[in-house]
Amino acid sequence: MPGATLADVRRVRQRPGGTVNDVVLAVITRGFRSLLEARGESVEGLFVRTLVPVSVRGEDEHGRFDNRVSAMFAELPVGIADPVERLAAVSRQMGYLKDHHQSAAGETPTALSGLAPPALLALGMRLFADVDQWAVQTVTTNVPGPQRPYSASGRRMTAAYMFVPVAGSVRIGIVIFSYDGALTFAVTGDYDTAPDTDVLCRSIEEGIVELLDAGS
Repeated sequence: MPGATLADVRRVRQRPGGTVNDVVLAVITRGFRSLLEARGESVEGLFVRTLVPVSVRGEDEHGRFDNRVSAMFAELPVGIADPVERLAAVSRQMGYLKDHHQSAAGETPTALSGLAPPALLALGMRLFADVDQWAVQTVTTNVPGPQRPYSASGRRMTAAYMFVPVAGSVRIGIVIFSYDGALTFAVTGDYDTAPDTDVLCRSIEEGIVELLDAGS
């Protein structure tokens, strides 16, 4: 599904505050809120727990293709209706997790960089396979891509979409990929148990517009 430009996301975070990752998680939270409501479920006081793979390399280790990928476990506050309050709650939580070095390996998480996207996805899924899957409801991976256009046989690549497989008890996974100034959200859902992922996708798009309007 189309997402937003990096400029849009940076514009959002300038007003309510937070990082690019905070904004991304906030709009995904909005998506899960709408999905649960469409299923007739109560979202009051509810959280959706997502596993977020992170690199634990130091600044001098970017570009190494090893398995130093850990995880953070974020509680997406789907019970919060107001978009600005939701973003603030996500931002506070992520700040707390980073300050307390909360990751599966007990190391300080850094920005998701220094790995080629396929390698990061593969390592993230390997990490997920080692986690008690009943402890999480979804997986969210933010993968940085090249910020200049790529071409093949004289044709410019206009967009790229990543793919995260679903496994175990997790029936929905989301990959956010940045390329040439744009963000795309790729949602994978198991059709037998989550045939309504279109609701999630549509609400993510609406959540971006909602935050842009709130920050204008």
